Amino acid sequence: SDGRVVVPMVRLGTYFAGAMPNEGALDPEWQAKLEATVKAFADAGVYVLLDNHQDAMATTNGGAGLPWWMTAYMQETAGEVPGCWLACSKKDSYITTPEHPLQIAVDGFLQKMVEDAGFTVPTVNIVNSTNPWLAYSVGGNSGNPASMNVGNINMRANNNDAGWQSGTLVLSSQVQNVAWRFYLSHKHSKDKAAIFDHYMTYIRYLVSVWERYSNVIAVELLNEPPIAGLPLVTRIATSRTDLFNFYAAVLDELDSDPTPTKAPIVIEDVFGTSLPPVVDAIAEILGIDDISNEAYTKLKEWSAKDQLIYEFHWYPSSLTQATLQQVFQGAQFLVGLIGNVPIYLGEFWTSTAEESAYWLAAASDLGCNAVTYWQYVNTTFTMTDGWFIYPEGVPSGFTDFSSASEVDWEVWDTYEKTVANGTYWGAYICGAGGGHMGVLSDLKQVNLSVSDETAVQYRSPPLFSGSGHGGSGHGGSDEASSER
Repeated sequence: SDGRVVVPMVRLGTYFAGAMPNEGALDPEWQAKLEATVKAFADAGVYVLLDNHQDAMATTNGGAGLPWWMTAYMQETAGEVPGCWLACSKKDSYITTPEHPLQIAVDGFLQKMVEDAGFTVPTVNIVNSTNPWLAYSVGGNSGNPASMNVGNINMRANNNDAGWQSGTLVLSSQVQNVAWRFYLSHKHSKDKAAIFDHYMTYIRYLVSVWERYSNVIAVELLNEPPIAGLPLVTRIATSRTDLFNFYAAVLDELDSDPTPTKAPIVIEDVFGTSLPPVVDAIAEILGIDDISNEAYTKLKEWSAKDQLIYEFHWYPSSLTQATLQQVFQGAQFLVGLIGNVPIYLGEFWTSTAEESAYWLAAASDLGCNAVTYWQYVNTTFTMTDGWFIYPEGVPSGFTDFSSASEVDWEVWDTYEKTVANGTYWGAYICGAGGGHMGVLSDLKQVNLSVSDETAVQYRSPPLFSGSGHGGSGHGGSDEASSER
């Protein structure tokens, strides 16, 4: 009614692991599938934001994102991390194997402080105690390590919905170590060559897709980057500083290209402001350092070029106008420091399409320049509420277990065979369900109690509304696995 136009947009999940399954080379088949998908959206009149997605950093930690060979490199060099001569040891865990079992990085005084604050530190679930971390592990000769997140039954007991929402994976030693080292990988030549430069090859490819397809809006550098460095207080205290220095290093690299890109880049703060309660409590207890002056300077440069977008996610305990306004005001504060860049609500979830439509409109009326919900799924095609298809006789929630007595072993054996032979099609991990169809058809104008000044200052047409999703996978290349 106010003249704005609703423009359909998809936040399309892409995975580094799918793009570069082998060290140093992008996979042409993966590239062709991605570009065919982007073109199909263009033909349908839908804009696309390319989301470099991750959850729990890597398959070797039960999540998805970085290639397994990259975290394997981190493990191989655990005792010789550049710039870390005293605090690093070859015993540090970067991947999950029989020698490096999945373990929580919160204990001792920190655990007591968290519990005193009224939160419970999660525990690792084991449903098969016979060599629990062998299947699909690096060097275990028991399945492709690229599929550990879906093929190891104990991983599925920790990356199912209950495990994901408890924060088990993100508080593991493996995720904490991988994230810490990944954020610092641009600083030292050895890790730069083995980690950062490969990541830049992948990001430059995504940027090239923006350059060749007019319906691509921007490229997102990293979905919901975790806090990093537990249990070392000094590391976690600087993890936000390290993350934004990492962003600045990426932008420096893109600036140094012979023909610098004109593609807009999307960044998120730690966890996209979407922290599980126990993780949020730990961050507050320890205190997180601010963004460095060097990073602020680089972000302002890209803001001045109209090539920077700030994204936040909204997963409160209850969906209310007050909680939405609170996180939006936090986003306003940060963008005020980096040049008043566009604000994008990239993820939120409701249980119905009608509710999702309501909050799409509400976020727009509040002042978000673009909004996508979690998540659009063609449920008629997948026959599930996510971008995963299970074999006949395998129900969507078959991994809703935390103990051996809850496992349907016959169903698990049927599913695991598809992982072993590479025919599986995605998986319900890390909150990959909860999808809807028909949300935009329910979209309607709503009014919030915000001042006219706020609405005018932060509202600018056109409004991009639509769906965020983690992408669909086949044969282990790109599983749907985004937080809900």
